[in-house]
Amino acid sequence: MLNEEGATSEAQLLELLALRAAGLPPRKLLRLFLSDEAKPAELPLDLPKDIDCYREMIERALPLAEEELARCRQVGITLLPYFASDYPKALHALGGARPVLLYAKGDLGLLQSPASILGIVGTRQPSPEGLAAAHRIAYEEAEKGRVILSGLAYGCDAAAHHGALEATGRTIAVIATGLDRTHPEAHQALQDRIIASGGLMLSEYPLATPVNTYRLVARDRLQAALSAELLVIECGAQSGTMHTVRFAERYHRPIFALPPHTDCLPSLEGNRQLLLSGRAKPW
Repeated sequence: MLNEEGATSEAQLLELLALRAAGLPPRKLLRLFLSDEAKPAELPLDLPKDIDCYREMIERALPLAEEELARCRQVGITLLPYFASDYPKALHALGGARPVLLYAKGDLGLLQSPASILGIVGTRQPSPEGLAAAHRIAYEEAEKGRVILSGLAYGCDAAAHHGALEATGRTIAVIATGLDRTHPEAHQALQDRIIASGGLMLSEYPLATPVNTYRLVARDRLQAALSAELLVIECGAQSGTMHTVRFAERYHRPIFALPPHTDCLPSLEGNRQLLLSGRAKPW
C-alpha cells in the first residue's frame, strides 16, 4: 500500500502524464510541477494555483495516463518524473531542456553515483583498433568500479557495453526510442543482457516511440549530462559523436579522446581536431 507521500507522488505523476497526453509542451509542464519554493514569488491574490487551472483537462486525459502507467508497470518500466527525489541531479544541468519524464528499466541506483559514470562514445564504424580500445577501456574501468554509459549503437557503443559486461561491471544504455523497442534491432540480446546483469536502460520517450534523427541528437544531451567524464574513442570531424561533445562542453563535463593511431582514417579526424584544439585531453 502506498503511504501518503507515495500516493501524492503517483497522483502528481498521473497529472503529468495526463497533461502531456493532452498536448501541453515540456517547458509548460516543467513550470507547472515546480515546487512552491522554486517558483517565483507571486502577489497573494487568492488566485487558483497553476495546476488547478487544468483540472478539466486532467480529468479528460486521466484514463490515457492510467493506461500508460499500467502498461509500463506491466513490463517492468519505472517512470521517473523530474520532480521525483531520485530523478538524476546531473540532468538539472539541462535547465529547461531536461526531460520532464524518464523511462527506466533496470537498476535506478546507478544514477545515484554520478561521479562514477564514464561516458564512452564514438563512430558506428570504427577501425579494428578503435573497437578493441572501446572494449578494453570499458573493461578496465568497469573493473575499477566505474559505470560505463553509452548509446547501444553499433561500433564503439556496443563494444563499450560488452567490455563492461565482460568485466562483470554495470553499464547504462541511453536510447532514442521507447523502451519496448531496440535500436538497432540486432542489439536486442545486448539490451536484455544489460538489464539481466544489473545495468540500466534509460529513455525519455514513451512506449512505441520510434527512432529518428532528432531523437538521436536529443539523446546525446542526456549522455553528456549523465557522464562525469566523456571519452571519445573514434569520430570523424562531422560525426554525430560531435553532438555529444558539444553538449559535454555546454554542461562543463571533462572530455577525453584517444590519440589517433594513424593519419589516414577519416574516422579519426574528429579526435585529432579535439586534441589539437585543446577541447579534449588525451586518454
